[in-house]
Amino acid sequence: MDRATQLRLEQMLARFGARMRAQIESNRLSQHGIDVEDVEQEVRIRLWKTLERDPNAELPASYIQRTVASALIDAVRRAQVRPTEALPETEEGLVDLPGLGHGPDRSTLDAQHIAHLRVCMQALPVRRRLPLQLYLQGYALQEVADLTDLTLDSARKLVYRGLDEIKQRLRVLGMDNFDD
Repeated sequence: MDRATQLRLEQMLARFGARMRAQIESNRLSQHGIDVEDVEQEVRIRLWKTLERDPNAELPASYIQRTVASALIDAVRRAQVRPTEALPETEEGLVDLPGLGHGPDRSTLDAQHIAHLRVCMQALPVRRRLPLQLYLQGYALQEVADLTDLTLDSARKLVYRGLDEIKQRLRVLGMDNFDD
């Protein structure tokens, strides 16, 4: 970074740094395991790159605010990416996948069950379907609530009512041999 760009960045941070930090801290990042300083550093890097691209750029407070919002969104998205789990291995070093080896009859039956489940899910009201889909994808109830802008209690009720409705619909289709 050349000296002029560094000086402009320092002046900008001196002027807007407190507001920038307050905007970052107001977003409850700790619930996502995000460090405030990491987001603040990301914002500084983005501002620095902008100043390097256009040394004469005038960056108003609204631009900095949008930069902070963009960095916050990116940080939360990165935090929500779930790491993959390692597959269990057997003594021979081969991956042990339970449920394989049932044969083509079992695979066809599983495919039919999945098709019936999809039909039942589509029949749910959207308000109940989205929280249930997130829950079935492995999100905790609090995460479902956060992602759908619901209270924890509302998310819990929608998920469990959705599960009950899906079970009822599957029973009508003659599929009552499912696990809770």
